[in-house]
Amino acid sequence: MNIEKLSEKIVYMDENLTKRILYNESRILNFVLNFRPGQGVPPHNHEESDLLIHVLVGQGQMGVDGTNHEITQGDVIHCKGSEVFSLTNTGDKDMTCFVVLAPNPSPVYSIEV
Repeated sequence: MNIEKLSEKIVYMDENLTKRILYNESRILNFVLNFRPGQGVPPHNHEESDLLIHVLVGQGQMGVDGTNHEITQGDVIHCKGSEVFSLTNTGDKDMTCFVVLAPNPSPVYSIEV
């Protein structure tokens, strides 16, 4: 068993979003994305890995295969690996998302920023 403190992973930077890894195991990758207003991730997919995003704080917009969706605190989103998505904080306050990728995709996704 391993316990991580989520509160220690919520770190915002004015220059760019932050990504803090919680668990990087062979079958699962879990991290927290932290966005200041206007920050986001460009469209991409996660190969064969499903994506779960739980919006912990804030609100934003998530594009999935060209369709934009408003998301807000408490929303949980599931995308299949082949779906192309983007995520942007469109609110006026910080946004934090708890993210799970399963199975764990290529190592490029497990780099902290």
